This record gives sequence, C-alpha cells and structure tokens, in this order.
Amino acid sequence: MTALEFCSRLGSFFNLCAIYYVVQLVRCAMVSVAVAAVVFLLRRTLFQNTVFIKGALWSLFLPCLFAGRMKFFYENSVGILLFTWWNGIFMNHVWLCWLYLCGVCISFLLFFQKRRRLKRLSACMEERVVEGTAVRVAQLPVTPFAAGILKPVIVLPQVILQKYSKTEIQTILLHEKLHIRLCHLVFYALWDILRALLWLNPLLIIGTKLFREDLEEICDWATILKSSGSAYVYGQLLLKSMRILQEENDAFERFAAFAGEKGYRSIRRRIVRITRYRRYPKVAAAGMALSVCVCAAGMSAWIGHHSFDRYTKSDSIMVYEYHPQKQDARILAYAPESTLKNNQKDSSNFRQMISFDDSYVYVDGEAFNRFLQKSHADGEIFLVFGGFYKLPGIAGYGYTCCYENEAMERDVRIPYESRMDWTLHLVKLL
Repeated sequence: MTALEFCSRLGSFFNLCAIYYVVQLVRCAMVSVAVAAVVFLLRRTLFQNTVFIKGALWSLFLPCLFAGRMKFFYENSVGILLFTWWNGIFMNHVWLCWLYLCGVCISFLLFFQKRRRLKRLSACMEERVVEGTAVRVAQLPVTPFAAGILKPVIVLPQVILQKYSKTEIQTILLHEKLHIRLCHLVFYALWDILRALLWLNPLLIIGTKLFREDLEEICDWATILKSSGSAYVYGQLLLKSMRILQEENDAFERFAAFAGEKGYRSIRRRIVRITRYRRYPKVAAAGMALSVCVCAAGMSAWIGHHSFDRYTKSDSIMVYEYHPQKQDARILAYAPESTLKNNQKDSSNFRQMISFDDSYVYVDGEAFNRFLQKSHADGEIFLVFGGFYKLPGIAGYGYTCCYENEAMERDVRIPYESRMDWTLHLVKLL
C-alpha cells in the first residue's frame, strides 16, 4: 500500500466516522427537543411546587444520549418520516458532519476554558480553615461558590468572613458542602457535556438557567433542614448576602453558589421558593434520588435493548449489471433483510437461487439465467452479499463476486475472499 492509498483510506475512514456519529447526535438532539418541551411543561404545571420531583425531571435528558441507534428510526413510520430523510444529506455532504463536530469541539473548548480559568483563580487564593472547613478566600467581593469535580473547593470572599457571624458562616459553608455532597457539581458537568454534544438544540440554553435554579432550590431546602433553622432566617441571610456583595461590587459570577442569581426577579423567585419550604423526611428524599437513578438506568437499558448493536451481520443480496463501454450500472434485484419480513415470498424465491457461506457463493444457474433473460441483462453481472452494517444504509460493507452468465450448470459455486482491511476492522469497533 502506497502512502497515497493509506491517506485516502484514512480520510475515508474519518469521513465515515463523522457521518456515523453525527447522524446519531442529530437524532439525539431532535429527541432532546421533545424531552425539553415535556420537562418545561411539567415543571411549570403538575410539579411546580414539588421541589424534588421537579429536580428529578432533568434526569430524562440522560437517556437521550443513547437514543441515536434506536430501531424506531427505521422500523416505525413516524421515525422514518421525521428522522431518516437527512441521512442522505449527510452522506452526500460530509462537510455538514464536520461542521457539526466543529460546533461540538468549540462548545467543549469553551466549557473547558471556563473551568480551567476558575481553577487557576481559586489556586491563587489564600487557603484557610474556616469553622473546620478548608476554603479559599477571595479578596474580591465574589459570591460564595463551590467548584471542581475530583477535588472540589469552596470559595468565600473576605468581606463575608469579616461581616458575618459564626452561625451565618456555618450556614453558608453548609450550603456549599451540600452542593458537593449532593453531586450537583457532577450534574453541572454532565449538563455541559450534554449541551456540547447536542448544541443543535436551542432549548438546552434556556434549560441551563432553569436546571441550575431547580438544583439550587433543592440545596436551599436541604440546608434549611440540616441547619435546624427557619426558612425566614435563611431568606434573611440570602438577602443580606446579596446586599453586602452588591454594595462591594455589582458584577459577580456564580457556579454552585449560595447567593448567585443576578437581578431582582431572580432573587424574588428564589425567596418565594424558600417561603414554600416544608420539612421533609430524609429517607423519602434519599429514596426518590435512588428511584431517579434506577429509572434513568432502566430507560437507558430499554433504549439499548431496542437499538442496533455495535455492528450487525447482514444477509442481504444484491445483483447488479455493469456495462464497461457505457460505464453504466443497473441494479437488477435487491433482497435486504427487511424484505424477509415485509415481502417474504419474493425474497424467499430470490434467495432460493442464491446463497453463500464463508468461502463460496452458490447459484442455481438455470433459474438465475432465466431471471437474467427476463431482466434483459446483457452486461457483466456482479453479486454483492453478506458483510455487516453499523446502521441500515450507513457504514456498511458487503462482499462481491462476478457471475459468468454463460454458465448453465444446475449448481454454480463461486469462490470469494472474505478478508477485510484494517479500516473495516476499525469501523466494527466504532
């Protein structure tokens, strides 16, 4: 193999990967649009005042990431109508796939840079132990927040340490530690990954603010319960934090923050949610969290069960005619796997003429020649059969052999090579 051939095959492999993954991601993005509409509707209607169920609704987005290979897109008339028409567009215009992947890379880069910048800023801050908790102290009047996944840190501004009482500081630290214990920082990272992969869905941008609001409300309720205080005292502390920080500096940012919403309306909504606080049993909350995990895992498993495997062996058979002088090809017959279900009679008659194993193709010469005469075939005859496919019509491979149409034997046996090159083995691993 020459260097030019190697580069050509490598380029074809990368284009195939782009098509294969982008088709799935676009389907996931379209499914996530419907999921977002359902989540937005339910959190504003049925579950508007149910804090934990409203927060649990966001777990419906996780199974969306596994929906790209579902058989629904190929075996259901609605799925075929809504989701398969762009497959040909992506295969004929591969640059659209690379454009989508560029959007994914840019989104990941922006999220990575934002987190890296925050990590660098916190690393430059003074480290101090406050009420038995290691924190980073910011000289700027930023709102308290927790950031990081593997090694989360809590950042407190110097102004809060100077002007707050011991009990108030303990409450703020408790709030940030609960963000960490409840895995909210991990959920924020998963949401960023979801937004990057499915950036085509504009509703995810709107959902980011709502998602953070719902997790913040859960953390507020958990903080009030564990601090043994009242919702009134907690709301007063929130207003005090906003007043002091805004007096110091009106421009501040928020991550997993105690008092991070900007603007009067956001603060008003959060205060209203705090006034609805009711004591709840911890066991019930833990049970609901476990139920959410089980449901999300169950939905993902159900989607996986109704999806195509990593690759599927094919028993399809195609016969086509080729005229070297005209450089023209014509498909004479095609028996895909779906034909076995939808048109079993025609397929079974056709497959009685042609069969194959790992080394040979077997043709009923008399019946096949009658078929060629009926089809007015006078060119070279080729058989394409077997192989595998990743998804129907996408990333497939079949074996081929030439049929000598002068043969009149009852049983014609044609040898073929079933070896695949390295690119096809990589395609199987995708």
